[in-house]
Amino acid sequence: MFRSSTPADDIVLFEMVDAQSAADGEAYIKALYQLSVRTQPALLIMLIKGQVEQDHETRKQAAFWFKENRDRLLHFAKGLIRVEEDHHHEHDHADEVENSNFARMLPFPLKHAHSLDEAYKMAKNWPLT
Repeated sequence: MFRSSTPADDIVLFEMVDAQSAADGEAYIKALYQLSVRTQPALLIMLIKGQVEQDHETRKQAAFWFKENRDRLLHFAKGLIRVEEDHHHEHDHADEVENSNFARMLPFPLKHAHSLDEAYKMAKNWPLT
């Protein structure tokens, strides 16, 4: 399941739960394009639950979107918080997420939260130092 919402003027929430259908993939790509036409930057929170699997075409389109918008990201996004409530590791997964190749590509901070509540608290204090 994929769902996009705007819980606050400066927050966009993407929810990805379990395997993604073709319709979910289309909704995700559409939400990315809607994000890129914002006139005021928003903080993007991505809630990941379960075993999220996207098909090859969705991953390809998302990669194209990021490549196409790489130089414009700061115009419509001020950061990204990835929330994985059911992700349990013996080591700190935040370090892995925040120092990934994807994170290094972004012109703004990518942070990790263990819960949606934690992500909203982080959002209130954005930008983080």
